[in-house]
Amino acid sequence: MSGAGKACSRPGVLLDRDGTIIVDHGYVGSVDRVTFIEGAPEAIARFNRANIPVAVVTNQAGVARGLYGLDDVARVHEHIAALLAEHGARIDLFLYCPYHPAGVVEAFARTSEDRKPGPGMAKAAATALNLDLTASWVVGDQSEDIGLAKAVGASAVYLGTDDFQDPDVWSFPSLAAAAPFIMERIAV
Repeated sequence: MSGAGKACSRPGVLLDRDGTIIVDHGYVGSVDRVTFIEGAPEAIARFNRANIPVAVVTNQAGVARGLYGLDDVARVHEHIAALLAEHGARIDLFLYCPYHPAGVVEAFARTSEDRKPGPGMAKAAATALNLDLTASWVVGDQSEDIGLAKAVGASAVYLGTDDFQDPDVWSFPSLAAAAPFIMERIAV
C-alpha cells in the first residue's frame, strides 16, 4: 500500500517565511510588520499556476521567547494569505515551529524535530500535501533552511546577496529570481 502512495506523490516548494516571502524585521508577530519582498507574491502565483504545492515552513522562536503567542502567528499567516490572494497567489499549507530550547515560555522551551534544520515540518508537509521530498525544493535565507533541505533530500536554494558556499546549493538574490530556475527543473 505504501508503494501506491509513493507513486502518486509529487514535488513541492517549501518556503521559509521571514527573509524569503516577507521582509525579516526580526520576530514578526503582528500584521503591521508584514511587508512582502518584491516579486515574492508573483513567484508564488507562478508555482500555483503550474499546480506545484507551496508550503511555508518557518521557525517562530518568538513564541518560546514570549514575544508573541500562537494566535499572533495564526493572524500573521491569515494576513499573508489574504494579501497573497490579492496577487492571485496562495500558500497550500502554513507550518511553524514555536519551540526553542532557550525559550522563556515553559510550554515551548524545548528542542523539537520540527525546528529547522530538523525534518519535522517538511515531513508534515509531505504527509499533508502528498509530496515527494526528494523531488521537492526548500528555499530560504538561513543555513537552517539549507540544513532542512539536506535532512530530507530536497534541492536547496539559498536567498541572499552572498553565495552560499556549498556546491549542492543554488544561490539567488530573491524568490522572484529563483522561481524561473526552480520551474525549469521541477518535475511536475
